[in-house]
Amino acid sequence: MRLRMRLVSATPERAGAGLRHLIPPRVADAVIAVGVAVLGLASGLGARAQHEHMPLAAIPILTAMGLALYPRRRYPAAVLGAVAAGVVTLIALGASLGGSFLAVLCACYSAAVYGSRRLVIELVAGAVAVIVLIGIPESFGFGRGVLRAIPVPTILAAAGAVLFGLVIRSQFSARTAQLAVMAERAEWATAQREQEARRATLAERLRIARELHDIVAHHVSVVVIQAQGAQRVADRDPDRARQAMADVERTARTALEEMRRMLGLLRSPDDAEDTGSLDVAHGVADIAALADRMTGSGVAVTVRTTGEPFGVPEDVGLALYRIAQEALTNVLKHAGPAHAEVHLHYSEQLEITIADDGRGAAAVLTGAAPPGAGRGITGMRERVAMLGGRITAGPQPGGGFRVHAVIPRPGTPPAATKDEP
Repeated sequence: MRLRMRLVSATPERAGAGLRHLIPPRVADAVIAVGVAVLGLASGLGARAQHEHMPLAAIPILTAMGLALYPRRRYPAAVLGAVAAGVVTLIALGASLGGSFLAVLCACYSAAVYGSRRLVIELVAGAVAVIVLIGIPESFGFGRGVLRAIPVPTILAAAGAVLFGLVIRSQFSARTAQLAVMAERAEWATAQREQEARRATLAERLRIARELHDIVAHHVSVVVIQAQGAQRVADRDPDRARQAMADVERTARTALEEMRRMLGLLRSPDDAEDTGSLDVAHGVADIAALADRMTGSGVAVTVRTTGEPFGVPEDVGLALYRIAQEALTNVLKHAGPAHAEVHLHYSEQLEITIADDGRGAAAVLTGAAPPGAGRGITGMRERVAMLGGRITAGPQPGGGFRVHAVIPRPGTPPAATKDEP
């Protein structure tokens, strides 16, 4: 916004940025003022040398009119008044106005370009009045007796300089307005890019948070439950306890591998030691292996597929795997002794259903709740929503819990539906 304010408040003399860098405005004004003063002095001396009527007192007035132009940018009205007073004085002295011609043009032009709105309105009115009352009658040969008493050429030249200055001022204003619009558009584009970057960063953080939650919550929950079971049977069935601890080790190693892969994806390619192995992600084909691991952890899981299978994109496959993983982890944590089924159905949409016949959502684990409890359903909803699908999760009539997700088939537009509670 600061850039826009600078452009809007820019005065016309700042529009020529390239020239301003070459010649500073004060230097240019000083050169113009001195030049006009020297020309006025030379004109007066030349007129006296040619025996024209040029009083000696008129020569310093011509010189002063030129020097008065120096502050024309800051005080255009005062400069115009000073030059007009010089012209009136020259007329009173009966001197020729030829030497004041450049000073009059420069003062009128500067007043039109740098003057206030009120001054510009007065100058426009004066220029129009001069052209109508003096210029037009003069062109048709009327009123020559009256017009001999006033300096018609000087007044017409001043009016022309005013009109020319107004044209330049309008061009400066149009350019300033255009630069302001361009600056505003640039700021808007910058703000949009920053907003998109913030959205992308937030979306990436949410994605990473979901992945970390699914990895940690699932594997740590399995480790906790298996460790609890090993403690319970350690005295009466050491072999079973050793098997449970072996399962704990295997599950922990799997969690470490997934964590390494997840962290590897966050590195830059130059820092990755083995970038070829970092692209592996879980998908629909890994759901059967997930069911086997859950069966080994104490929950009997079967996988059933119906419909005509079709190719599933990587992001959809990962979402289906994480939904099944979270749902089966909840079965392991809350359902008690139970049987679970994972049903994949391929049709116009891709559906996954995880249902169990355990104690349902009201069940509570003995002891402290595992890490990540309470965020699983939210993560599943976020995953499905990003793919344009819908999901329902809740207890079933008669016992057990059911998670059902519907994801549009790749290549078809998502249906405008909302998640059910």
